[in-house]
Amino acid sequence: MQRRDLGSFPNLASELENQQRDSAQLDIERYKEQINVCLSEFDKRFQDFALLEPVATFMCNPFRETTDIGAVASRIASLFHMNTLELEDEILTLQADIQLKSMAQEPFWNLLREETYPNMRKCATFLTALFGSTYLCESAFSHMKCIKSKYRSTMTDDHLEACMRLTLSSYSPNYENLTDSLQCKSSQ
Repeated sequence: MQRRDLGSFPNLASELENQQRDSAQLDIERYKEQINVCLSEFDKRFQDFALLEPVATFMCNPFRETTDIGAVASRIASLFHMNTLELEDEILTLQADIQLKSMAQEPFWNLLREETYPNMRKCATFLTALFGSTYLCESAFSHMKCIKSKYRSTMTDDHLEACMRLTLSSYSPNYENLTDSLQCKSSQ
């Protein structure tokens, strides 16, 4: 068996050391199986983005001549629970609006009147909210990684939850009011 260099994988090297094994005795099949499970789970979780691609493409440039209005309207309707016929009507009205075509710049979707394009505005809001919520999730995982470092690996779930609340909260205590409300105790 050949010896493997595990210098770039310190966790794996320490695991082998704890099991009193050499890197040549590494069970590669076990790790291949775990990686394949992770990849299939990743594919399952992000398959929704493939469904959103035609909608996002349309929302980026709604005035393209090659747009299949029926397909885009039905996709938006199925994703965001809207009426397909109303969406088709809004898309056709939008594409025929010369004034909007001339102003098609960033942020374009804010220019649409709610009375005329309620579904298009909802769709734009849904799409932009997806990325904001993704950012919040990524931020939370980054904070959790810092909190739950190797030195705090024995932290209980209650402590982790309290630390995450403190980290992710936008609350800022008013220390001046808190100290003013405290009463000093005199020693007798």
